[in-house]
Amino acid sequence: MRLIKLVAAIFGLVIIGVVALIIIDVSPYFGMLSSEDPVPQTYQAPSEANITLRSDIVFLSASEMAKKIREGALTSVEVVEGHLSQIYAFNPQVNAVVTVDAEGALERANKADQAFQKGKLWGPLHGVPFTVKDHFSTQSIRTTSGFGPLADMVPENDSTVVARLKEAGAILLGKTNMPPLATCCGTTNLIFGRTNNPWDLNRTVGGSSGGSAAALATGMTPIEVGSDQGGSIRIPAHYNGIFGLKPSEHLISFYGALMPGMDSLIPKMQELHTARHLIHLGPMTRSIEDLQLLLPILAGPDPKDVDAIDIPILFPKPKPLKKLKIAWLKGLPGQFVGQSTDKISMASSKVLNNFVEKLEAASIPLEQRKLSSEYMNRARMTWGSLVSMEYDFFAPALLRIVESVTGNPYAVFPYSYEKYQYLLTDRDRLISHMDEYMANFDALLLPVTLDAAHEHLESKFENGMLANLMENITIDGQEVMVAVAELSYPILFNLTGNPVVVIPAGFTESGLPVGIQVVGQRWRDAELLVVAKQLFEIAGDFQHPPDYKQ
Repeated sequence: MRLIKLVAAIFGLVIIGVVALIIIDVSPYFGMLSSEDPVPQTYQAPSEANITLRSDIVFLSASEMAKKIREGALTSVEVVEGHLSQIYAFNPQVNAVVTVDAEGALERANKADQAFQKGKLWGPLHGVPFTVKDHFSTQSIRTTSGFGPLADMVPENDSTVVARLKEAGAILLGKTNMPPLATCCGTTNLIFGRTNNPWDLNRTVGGSSGGSAAALATGMTPIEVGSDQGGSIRIPAHYNGIFGLKPSEHLISFYGALMPGMDSLIPKMQELHTARHLIHLGPMTRSIEDLQLLLPILAGPDPKDVDAIDIPILFPKPKPLKKLKIAWLKGLPGQFVGQSTDKISMASSKVLNNFVEKLEAASIPLEQRKLSSEYMNRARMTWGSLVSMEYDFFAPALLRIVESVTGNPYAVFPYSYEKYQYLLTDRDRLISHMDEYMANFDALLLPVTLDAAHEHLESKFENGMLANLMENITIDGQEVMVAVAELSYPILFNLTGNPVVVIPAGFTESGLPVGIQVVGQRWRDAELLVVAKQLFEIAGDFQHPPDYKQ
């Protein structure tokens, strides 16, 4: 019993390490900035009389928009203007889009239409608008990462994902909100304020790609790109009722997504190597067809990112339903920050069970499986340790916490090369186990988090960083730490590198969307999307939130 308590206590320290950024002394960079300061105006919206809503355009999928532009049924200017009107009309209440380049987008749309008139197409996304999380560098458009010291940061170059979308013909509309440096829960910061869930403005959008998901759900953009270190694509997709893909590790280049400008503010920032093992970038959309459209555009080797791999994205012919092999998990066992993780909410459990029953009714072979508590506890501790060690620029802050609790600054992490090598070796073992586990299945189904979107927490900031991860929320009458509710399921697949797509699966009785993680074998992202599409068409439930149309 004493050993169990010790493990729980140590693991609590691991998670504190994950959010240790919140106590870095960055206050000199903030000046007088505080949580009471007004949120700066990011763009000047036109008067209501000048807003023409185009629900017939903005809720099309990106694939449909591209097709209509190619066929001449829509112009790029029409499409861009429709999205700008949607932003101007609804962003004040949702606060998903934080920077808008209306002039640049309209200028580019005009050029797209002129090119089309001359018989030229720029690529598969010719004339289609997009936004990106404010984590990604955008040339000549500010990129803040939601972090006060970067409030006026204007990069000189595009990140690789932005450059590739532009090369495919897409038009950048603007940037979407995120928590500071993509850490912690929810989507709020001291620069732009809080993003609200379009299904219930009193609830969270999740994080850290929360602005991305809310913008998609409300028709402000048809294409988004997020980053995911512990569920930051998947949790917002689940909470907002949209689709999100966390690809296999290193499938999409990370260049330009590493908190641009931070190396000049915080010593050792250039040594940040988390992208090598845990952070994955991926598309977010309103359809699986759009994920299939975007993955080949975004994926591939990049001379600016030595880790980006070259794997052909080839979509196979769908298998007959009766030949699919699908595993599913009711939950994940074990402990996380000393709390049990094996029970999801009754509302989410009902959606999962209904989803599985629909698949069974379609004669799809399903097998309910389990993962051991030992495996899950080991995976969670390894994830937490790697996050902390690879974010080594805040190691001194973490060590102060550990020392204050244990009297020994090295009680958890000795911060040595040997320890780091041990963790990577342990990670390899965990990956091998998951590879064997998945070898006989086309996909694995499981919940995204313990519940649907919870109500907003009171935003707490320490030196500009969001500090809510250790707060409690209520699930089925029980107090549960936010870290447990939101992180305990997604982080496994950041560690193992498996691709995961979140698909909308249903709704709670109160009308909140619930998603399901569909996990594939490593490097088989294209196959996963084909299978996920089959499953969604049988059992999924995608809807638009009701209050954002004409």
